[in-house]
Amino acid sequence: MSGAILPAFHRLRRGSAAALVLVMAMAVAPAEATTQWDAADGARLASGEAVARIVEEAGPGGRVLAAIDIPAPPSVVWRVMLDCARAPLYVPGLQSCTVIERAADGLSDVREHRIRWIALLPTLRLRFRSEYEPERTIRVNRIGGDLAAMQGAWVLEPREDGRATRLHYDFHLAPRTPLPAGLVRAGMMRDAPEVLEAVRDEVLRVADR
Repeated sequence: MSGAILPAFHRLRRGSAAALVLVMAMAVAPAEATTQWDAADGARLASGEAVARIVEEAGPGGRVLAAIDIPAPPSVVWRVMLDCARAPLYVPGLQSCTVIERAADGLSDVREHRIRWIALLPTLRLRFRSEYEPERTIRVNRIGGDLAAMQGAWVLEPREDGRATRLHYDFHLAPRTPLPAGLVRAGMMRDAPEVLEAVRDEVLRVADR
């Protein structure tokens, strides 16, 4: 999002005691976010799949690395990812995206997302600061709302002489509600590829216009 960056809470498996996954967070050095995937992952990326892995770390919450190849230039991917108004159209559970503050140079802003992540529970509020390296990196850090921690980075890696983009996703989150770390990480591992695929599909719709 244009004011948006793309976070959304998604459900964990049906029947789980709780469901929680943030889809969209960011802020790690680009060198960390642009993970070197192994040959099997490379083959999956080449075939159009998204790939993901959990980074093992102590404590609550979790961190996931993920990536997808998008047959569109970084400029188009960037335009979709910063479009706040567009985000609720394709991000599951995201009810609204609002830009609260914007820096005069356009290189940072503060946004608020309201997300309905499970039926019968209240809508969650996420407030975060986004920092931009245009058409290259989006970094996000939580500054308020209903998560205990949220930070990460999106990195847009140009490929095929700039005709395509590998979108890297590296984020950490921890809920305020005490949930087993394994449950949160399992949901992140499953949902991160799904969100990347949704971003790719929206980028291709925009690129075809």
